[in-house]
Amino acid sequence: MDQPTSDPRRSPRSKVFLAAILECADGELSVTLRDLSEHGALIETPNLLTEDVEVWFRRNELRVHGHIAWVEGKFAGVCFSRGLKREVVLRHINRPAPRSIEDPVHRRPALTRPGMSPEEQRWSDEILSPTLRKSGGK
Repeated sequence: MDQPTSDPRRSPRSKVFLAAILECADGELSVTLRDLSEHGALIETPNLLTEDVEVWFRRNELRVHGHIAWVEGKFAGVCFSRGLKREVVLRHINRPAPRSIEDPVHRRPALTRPGMSPEEQRWSDEILSPTLRKSGGK
């Protein structure tokens, strides 16, 4: 059986969609950060970038020196001069907060669990009784 081809990257990427800044000799460029890892970043920008240009990558308080490793259309790869620690990378990736287990469950009566609570039964009787009286049924 063939072994799957391993990813040649040095560190795992975290997919994101965040605003960032590239500082280069020409000034500052607003970019969209598409993924971030310990060794680099994938950015998207409508501005024309050139390979091997030295840059400072900025996202909030994170500021890392690096260079443009490759450019393809509106996408470019930034290779950091020094690798970031994993906890630094994770700090800059917004993950949704886990939902509290204590959050109330909002559900429609009798659709998510078998049977109805006494309150749900009373509510349905109030709604259905005028309709049943009109039709003469039970």
